[in-house]
Amino acid sequence: MTLFKLNQHNSIWALLCGILLLSGCATPNPSVPDDFEANFQKRDYQAKAYIIPRANEAFAHRIELVRQAKSSIDMTYFSWNGDTLGLSLLNEISKAADRGVKVRLTLDDLLVFNDKWLADIDKHPNVQIRIFNPFNSRKMGWAGRAFDFQIHQQKLDNRLHEKYFNIDHQYMILGGRNIGDEYFGYSKAANFYDLDVLFSGDVIAPFAVNYERQWHSEHLVPIAELIHVKKDINDTRYFKKAFNKATKKHAEIIADIEHTINTMPAAQWIDVTVSPVFDSLKKMENRLPYFRQRAEIAIQDELANAKEAVISTPYIVPTDGDFSVISKLTKQGAKVQLVTNSSASNDSLFIPAYYEEHRKTLLDMGVDIFEYKDTAKNDDHFYHGDTYYHNKTIILDSRVSYVGSSNFDPRSDFINVEFGLFVHSAAFAEKLHHYLFAQQSSLYWQVSKNAEGEIEWQSQQEVLKSNPNYGSWHKLPDWVFRKMDGESEL
Repeated sequence: MTLFKLNQHNSIWALLCGILLLSGCATPNPSVPDDFEANFQKRDYQAKAYIIPRANEAFAHRIELVRQAKSSIDMTYFSWNGDTLGLSLLNEISKAADRGVKVRLTLDDLLVFNDKWLADIDKHPNVQIRIFNPFNSRKMGWAGRAFDFQIHQQKLDNRLHEKYFNIDHQYMILGGRNIGDEYFGYSKAANFYDLDVLFSGDVIAPFAVNYERQWHSEHLVPIAELIHVKKDINDTRYFKKAFNKATKKHAEIIADIEHTINTMPAAQWIDVTVSPVFDSLKKMENRLPYFRQRAEIAIQDELANAKEAVISTPYIVPTDGDFSVISKLTKQGAKVQLVTNSSASNDSLFIPAYYEEHRKTLLDMGVDIFEYKDTAKNDDHFYHGDTYYHNKTIILDSRVSYVGSSNFDPRSDFINVEFGLFVHSAAFAEKLHHYLFAQQSSLYWQVSKNAEGEIEWQSQQEVLKSNPNYGSWHKLPDWVFRKMDGESEL
């Protein structure tokens, strides 16, 4: 998710606030020392992994795991919506807390305003909610956030982008999904095509250590210090009102979730070796690319010898104008496939303006591009509205795969706090490739240059010479956005 996501219900206001935010954001990336992170050494762990094959099952597994929890639930998310799924999962978490399960939830503050329904849950004696790098403005909506950001950009720019779900230190879900209807195919307006992987085994331990490090850092503030509700732990009026309204209005969603829990197949585990990579909270001070550098070191041998690479990211943005990893791969003769959003399907306000130029560069480098259609209909979504691509993964030579929170952009490299892991398994890579491409003809445009050097978009027998559903009316705003020179913040 980018910092500047389009608000579907207030698009004009979101655009104005995004411009105000971006206008103060032309912060150059810092110079990276030649020996930066030279002492980093990867560690391998054993695990079992299961790629959750359907969006509804990704949510159903979370509910099922919470219902089975015996001692602890630790979670980190960039966003947690107060919609049907967000409130339903909180309700299950509250029930687990009633059973004595200790619950901790870390949330980034960008999309947390004065959400009293969330603060209500924090009052439970077995629940603690902390907010990462909070804004000063809480009750003035995006207008307050935009002006707050203008004044305190250096402090507020860093966001926590991890997505982490740990039950009893026995099971862990990693991937690209936040918590909300649109991440699991249950939004009537728009949904994300995304990925979650369920893990068990030794690899959970280092993620738990990373969580503890963050939980006790100065960057997390208890939600009770930010959002004030009555102290009576039995008075959860805001949560109850929101939950009852959502579940009554969307009873069909609740019924489908329960049906999915009762009918989804058992996990088909794959034995894997994994190499986790974590960011450093020092990034909050110096903006250096700890995660990116550590990730490249972790797979430096695989990158140096790669013959094939699949790079999947919702936002493809170069660092200082250079696609360094892709350039390295293509120069050594590797076949590179890029799977990303089309300009029309992108949920970002600004990235398409830059991608319109970068598409040509990538094609000239020999990259095979697959762009997600803005008309795509994923067969595992309960509702079908607009769709956006949100998968974040890499597959090298059908043997090594990446699962995590990081996008392929400067914001993930230099600003956001990220994590992920590399999975060493041909069987896992095969399952992941199938997950991405099983619906290729219905989900993607294959983009290439013809003999005349013109860009073409092809899907089955259909060939287009112009950008699908992204017409000339975008040229002026795209030109304006590029002139704002805020690509380092995307």
